[in-house]
Amino acid sequence: MARQLAKKNIRILKDIAREVYSAVNPLLGTAESKKIVGLGFGGDETSIIDDVAEKTIIDHLIRNKISCTFIGEERGVQNLGENPSFYLVTDAIDGTTNAIRGLRFVSTSLAVSPSNDLGSIEAAVVMDLSDGGIYEAARGKGARYNNKEIKTSDTSVLDDAVLSIDVSRAPDAVEKIVPLVRAAKSVRSLGSAALEICHVASGQLDAYVDVRGMLRTIDIAAAKLIVEEAGGVFLRPNGASLSNYPLVELNRFSVIASANEKIHSDIVSLLSEL
Repeated sequence: MARQLAKKNIRILKDIAREVYSAVNPLLGTAESKKIVGLGFGGDETSIIDDVAEKTIIDHLIRNKISCTFIGEERGVQNLGENPSFYLVTDAIDGTTNAIRGLRFVSTSLAVSPSNDLGSIEAAVVMDLSDGGIYEAARGKGARYNNKEIKTSDTSVLDDAVLSIDVSRAPDAVEKIVPLVRAAKSVRSLGSAALEICHVASGQLDAYVDVRGMLRTIDIAAAKLIVEEAGGVFLRPNGASLSNYPLVELNRFSVIASANEKIHSDIVSLLSEL
């Protein structure tokens, strides 16, 4: 029964992601995409492309009579249907700056949980909105990309590691990560946290590091499960887990998503006290 439910949830999330792709992909890099239409749940400006993507998700849920507690970046928390039976955590556009500038590293992030707890996510999908590639995971069932099983890399030393590190809009974070930049083989900053964490899951990156204290529950809910199911480690820099955080609240975090325990330990040892 649990396996059937997981498959159903993944199928629903994939269907939604495909609709978002159809609605959003033609807007990437257009002048229309950047127009501001209001303020979102967290107080950030809402662009046309953000609004179109999130409206597409809600329209799908209503049209298919899917009852849930919806959590989104633009419209916040809404109960849809008569008897919401699960939580749907969404970041309709993760990487809005990339999207409006035509940089082809943008994703939509969707996760299902039976309870109001970041640690209880059971199914997750992250779609690359530039090409429609789909990362997915169901708890206890592993992770996949375009229906093929994925695993994190076996890189065990930072000298060989390719890391993604985000310090945007947080100049104070730069000093903290200098030792890590010096130790790693190579460093990237790509602009979509969910997609970058999924690249850790697939072994293309060896870790994703964000010490800004700015990532929200909606940013990481889906990618967290995907990288863990691929064999990775997802923790706060102080080693704390991300369980027991309500999905309906705008908590913000610093996080490290690593390919394995060894890389994770080496990264933590080089970071300044947070």
